[in-house]
Amino acid sequence: MDSALPARDLEVVAFDLDNTLYDEGGYYEAAFATLVPELGERSGRAPAAILERLRRIIAEKGKHYHYLFTDVLAEIGLDPKADLAWVLDRFRSVETPLEPFPGVVELLADLRARYRLGLITSGMQRIQQNKLRLLGLAPHFEEIVFSSTLPENKPGQMPFRVLLERCGVEPQRAAYVGDNPLFDFRGPRQLGMMTVRVHNPELDGHEFPDDDDAEWKVERIADVRAIFLR
Repeated sequence: MDSALPARDLEVVAFDLDNTLYDEGGYYEAAFATLVPELGERSGRAPAAILERLRRIIAEKGKHYHYLFTDVLAEIGLDPKADLAWVLDRFRSVETPLEPFPGVVELLADLRARYRLGLITSGMQRIQQNKLRLLGLAPHFEEIVFSSTLPENKPGQMPFRVLLERCGVEPQRAAYVGDNPLFDFRGPRQLGMMTVRVHNPELDGHEFPDDDDAEWKVERIADVRAIFLR
């Protein structure tokens, strides 16, 4: 982390959700715990083999691969057209509590004493709302923007403009904290917001254009404290 951080008169600090405030893999594993036994029963395939295949696809293509369940349904002999709806319903309806990264709850509570907090998260709104419920984090945020519901999703500017408008602040008085340069930083940087990237090990080895990356980088989300609570 660069020690020569800019002196800004910030009012709003906003966050990404997945892999910034918690490990998104926990949600997938919780969903698989419900889904895999039923997929095994309906298909006659070994649940362990189905689970291994789901994990392998995620490892190869990432958590944002849109055809994860379509591919697996076809591979195990089920009809994606007939079965995808109930699979997605299970995925949206996880009930297993999730844990934020260490220090997140304390960090958000301390930040709220000085700043107004926002959240901008992509993904289907129902799923993201369920994640927030399972994490217990929603009460910390004054404004929550589900960017998938807008005409333009992250990394475009619109979700960030919406947050700024709702909060009534100029971009120069707001910061955004995320983990993924593919989705998180281009829009806010174009608007003039401060940007901070939390290290995501899944992105190690990837190179990103400077314009898509954050101005400042930290190793863990708890390290954000040193930036905003000095």
